[in-house]
Formats: sequence, structure tokens, C-alpha cells
Amino acid sequence: MASQQFEIELKLELDHRDAPKLQRYCRKAFKSGQAQVLESVYFDTPECHLQRAGFTLRIRHIGKRRIQTLKAAGEATTGLSVRPEWERDIKGNAPALDRESDLLRPFIPQRALADLRPVFRTVVRRQLFEAVVHGSRVEVALDQGEVRSGRRKRALCEVELELKGGQPSSLFELARTIGAIVPVRLGVQSKAERGYALARAAKSQAVKADPVPLTMETTSAKALQAIAHACLRHFRLNEAILLTHDDAVALHQARVALRRLRSALTLFKPMLADERYDALRGEIKSMAVTLGAARNIDVLMTNLEHQRAPQVVRTARREAYAQVRAALDSPRWRAAMLDIADWLSNGSWLTQLKHPSRCHEPISGRAVRILDRRFRRLKRRGRGLAHLDDATRHRIRIEAKKLRYAAEFFAALFPDKAAKRRKKFAAIIEAMLDSLGELNDLATASTLSGQLDLPASAPIPARHRKRVLTKAERHYEALREGTPFWQ
Repeated sequence: MASQQFEIELKLELDHRDAPKLQRYCRKAFKSGQAQVLESVYFDTPECHLQRAGFTLRIRHIGKRRIQTLKAAGEATTGLSVRPEWERDIKGNAPALDRESDLLRPFIPQRALADLRPVFRTVVRRQLFEAVVHGSRVEVALDQGEVRSGRRKRALCEVELELKGGQPSSLFELARTIGAIVPVRLGVQSKAERGYALARAAKSQAVKADPVPLTMETTSAKALQAIAHACLRHFRLNEAILLTHDDAVALHQARVALRRLRSALTLFKPMLADERYDALRGEIKSMAVTLGAARNIDVLMTNLEHQRAPQVVRTARREAYAQVRAALDSPRWRAAMLDIADWLSNGSWLTQLKHPSRCHEPISGRAVRILDRRFRRLKRRGRGLAHLDDATRHRIRIEAKKLRYAAEFFAALFPDKAAKRRKKFAAIIEAMLDSLGELNDLATASTLSGQLDLPASAPIPARHRKRVLTKAERHYEALREGTPFWQ
């Protein structure tokens, strides 16, 4: 077997126009290493068995040398990636898996491995530097180049900070130093992910949340980190779209990602609360409010149905999206994203434990308690839903969202036999939220119409309002009377 190593890495993305400035800084501040032109060819089967199993296989060409690297999906903890990899020199340009076959056999049929072929390649110019941060050694790799698949190409420009010795927190400290020189963002996509997307000719489009890969043995601290990483990734993939153009679906998904992250921090608050908790949660809320202003205008335009939106609405939308881009592109938000990721990976809630058992406890037990607690709160507060005032009903909607997010976060912990009940639970709570959301959207559109001095829209017909509320209350009762999938 090729030698196994663990790669601890923080990836940052930057605009290619800023690369020369960063390169000049690195030459002055760090020890310069070699410059290389790297061509890496990634292999998979026609059915992408390796990708589906969580592996990437590449052969990197450095001059006459051929280095084969097999990487497995590892921990992705809020910015940091910790992945096992097997690397060795080979002869020729075709994969040699004689030593790795035992590792891959449980995941991929042997006959499939005989049908490996190139899927895409990356060609980058890499400049290496070595930095020392409070005694930690960090390799800084500035990569500029492109991903290629057939005739399709996609540019890439990123900095990879790989820990060679010392503390992972040093990676974030160095990232902040770099961020003060040029604008950088937390990187959440590997070169392999970019390559597979290019090979599929996938267009950049809004991304929904991925399932969170938890197991019964995952500790509560690791579970929170995995959940938060999924939320940050969900946000960053949609943020990248919003930075280039107005997109209502990407805006909605970015906002959902922040709501999910805030909910996760609330669910784990007894384990998390430290001196930075409130400030970082406040940064997330502030950005969510900015996104919400643009989202409200999108809701108004949807409620105009087939009418052409008046000029004042279209102008307001352009201005709202411009404010979104300005906020996303601000040094404050870029720094906040790094701070959030650093805190979740290295914060004092992990290093100065007041209640060690909370972090080290398996998530399986905590998840049930969290779900039970959120379910009890919703059942208690939702009684007589159709007859409550708007403000109270809005708070119930928030409670229902927190329960839904918690159920999604912990879904992987429950056996297949609960799958049918889980799907039924998800369908009911989603239907309840859709009904309450319809009323909220109509009220939001009406308020915004007044603010924009639009002609007064007809009030929501009492009959329609009653029908929607009755539907929401029926779903609430079905939820309350059913047996939760986690019990």
C-alpha cells in the first residue's frame, strides 16, 4: 500500500487580478520555494464510481515524474479539510492500483476499476512558499490556472495553506494576514469538484443544502462542526452566484443557509456559549437581514403574478441586490466568515471546556434530546394555531423551522426502518410551513407595496385566509398526534 498521510488544509479563493500583488507580498514575507507547472489528470469510471464512493484519483505530472494520489473523503470541519491520502511515484500515465485495490474493493467493483479513464485535468502554475506562524510551519501554495475537460475550460485562482507542523489555528491566523493584503474568501470546493462539474457541463446554479454525514459514534463537537461546515458550504456556493448577478433562487438558498447555521448554533448553545458566541451570531444575523430585504422584493414581484413589475419595484430590486453584493464583498463579511470558521474549528468552547462531557458525548443521545425539546415547544405553542395573532403565529413558524432543520441535520443518525416515518414527518412540517409562509409572504408584499407607494392591493380575502390557516392547523395537528421518527 502507498504511504498514508493526513492533509490538514485551508483553501482560500481570490480574484486572479489580485494574484500578482499577493505573490509580491509572499516573496517578501515568506521563504520562497520552487515554482512549478503542474498538470494533474483525474481518473474515474464512466459511471463515476470513485466520485460516488468519496474518492479522487489523480496522476500529477511534474517534469518526467509521475505521482499518483488517491484521496478519500475525510472530515471537513468548517473551512479546514482533513483528508487521508495515499501517494506514490508510478511509471507511465495510467493508474496503478495494485496496492490500493484492498482499500477500494469494499466500495467499488473490481471490474469497474479496470475501466478507469481520464475525466478532466487541471493545469496550474504553483508558487510555493513556507511560512512560520507562532512556531507552526505552513506551506503556502498560490495556484493560478484552469480546469479542462474536452474543449471546456474554467479558470481557477486559489491559495492552499497546508499545515506541515503545529496548530491548525495558525492556518486561520495566516489567512487573516493574507486577507489584509488581498480580498480572499473561504474556499469550499476542491479542484476535483470543479473538474467533475465541468465534465458534466453543469452550469452555475443555486445549490440546496447537502445531507450531513453523521454517525452514531460522532461526538457532539464533531457533529456541530460537520453541520456548520455544510451550512457554510451551502452559503458559499450560492454567494459565488450572487457576486456575479442577481438570482432570486441563489439569494433564497443563501438566506436559508444562514438560517440553518443560526439554528445550529442555537441548538448547540449549551455546549457553545463563550465570549465570541453572541458577536459571531450577530454577524450572521446582520447578513441575513441584508439578504432578507432583497428577498422581500422578490416575494413582492412573485405576488404581482403576470403583471409587469412597476419601474419603482424593479429599481428597488436592483438597489437591494447591489446592497447585497456590497455587503458580501465587504472586508467585514469576508473577515467574519474566516472568524466563524476559525471559532468553530478552534474556539475556546473546544479548548477551555467548562463541561467536557457535552463536547465528547456521542451525538446520538444529544440529537434525540434536541429533537424532543424542539418538538415539545412546537406542540405547546402551536395549540389553536388558526386563532392566534400574527406575531405569535410568526414565532410558531420560526419554531417549526428550527425543528425541521434539526430533523434534517440529524437524519443520518436514524436507521432505515425510520425512513418512511421521517419522510412523512418532513412532508407534514413542510406543508405546515408552506401554509404559514404563504400568509407571511402576502403580508410582506402588502407592507412593501405601501413603502414603495404602489397602488393599494386588495386585502387578503377572509375566506382564503381562513382556508390557509385551517390547512396549517390541520398539518400541525397531524404533526402533534403522530409518532416522531426519532422515538
